[in-house]
Amino acid sequence: MFRREFLLFLPVLAWPGAPARAADVAGEESATLGGIGVPAGRARVLAAFPLGGSPAVALAFAADVAEGTRDLLAVVAGGWVVALEVLSWRGADGSRLYTRLSVVPDGRRLRLERTASAPRGRGFRHEQWTDYLAWQEAGPMADAPVRLVLAGTWQAGLAAQRAGVLASLAVGLRGVPPALIAACPPPLFPV
Repeated sequence: MFRREFLLFLPVLAWPGAPARAADVAGEESATLGGIGVPAGRARVLAAFPLGGSPAVALAFAADVAEGTRDLLAVVAGGWVVALEVLSWRGADGSRLYTRLSVVPDGRRLRLERTASAPRGRGFRHEQWTDYLAWQEAGPMADAPVRLVLAGTWQAGLAAQRAGVLASLAVGLRGVPPALIAACPPPLFPV
């Protein structure tokens, strides 16, 4: 099946639970993708895959701020938002963050391969790392690093932000409200 044909069938996929209400979604315009409401700007389906034996979908949408252009990644499983991450960032200061999403072959974890750069002095500092999120049966995905995250790295900064977002997801959201987007701030790139 071609990607275009698959996307045409996404609205008929059966997702448990009620659809998102307009009040559950940030912004004035919203789109319903994967059974939940997300802000309509640059809204798109990135992938559909099984996660822990349940159908899941990865959605992306715009969440721009004055400091730069940002796209967020929402992972939806069982009709609930189970993860929210920064997918890409282009800061006005020249900083950049890009994320490549894939499913680990065990079908219970997601791999987020990150590439980041930020201006430092006369040049740029670059970092690359991989974050993992693990499926949990009753709740949001969990941060699941394969090794200790080094303090002072950009990976550590995003891990701290992720902890706040995962705590916000504990209530089981069927949309992406402004408070959740606010809990997922633009990435910080300390010196």
